[in-house]
Amino acid sequence: MAMVTNSEITMLNNLKPYKTTWKVEVKVLHSWTQHSNYSGEDTFEFILEDRMGSEIHCTCKSAFLGRVKNLQVDQWKFLENFLVYPATGIYRPTRHLYKMSITANSIVTSSTLTTCEVRLVDQHNESSSEDVSASFSKRKERDGDLNDINSTSNKLCAMNIKMEKKK
Repeated sequence: MAMVTNSEITMLNNLKPYKTTWKVEVKVLHSWTQHSNYSGEDTFEFILEDRMGSEIHCTCKSAFLGRVKNLQVDQWKFLENFLVYPATGIYRPTRHLYKMSITANSIVTSSTLTTCEVRLVDQHNESSSEDVSASFSKRKERDGDLNDINSTSNKLCAMNIKMEKKK
């Protein structure tokens, strides 16, 4: 039987490794399969974003794939009961301090949030004491040097960042 979590939704910037009963509302930005020669099994990797624009890397072993089959790119879902641990290593697809891992108790359910509603959130009504800004405002010109899965041109990425700053 699956664990029941608190109905309170936590923003990705507020996740900490001390518990496994978090509930977040996220959208999948990217997903891919990663093969490991060390363990010999494939893992499924996701970049998730919350409504405030914060991003986090999420991993799922093939044994738990059934738990996340509803996680599809550009769809908003509630994700509950997962591990949070420090993001380490050379390859870090996001700047988040932590990484998420799907467990046998993880639950994915539908959300009513749509992409149109994302930037209309009133930050003053959030329970977080931290000031969380939207993802485009956190970007800097030097971010144009980062490789983007959707873009083959670093110049194009840097140009988009400069255009966002002018707005």
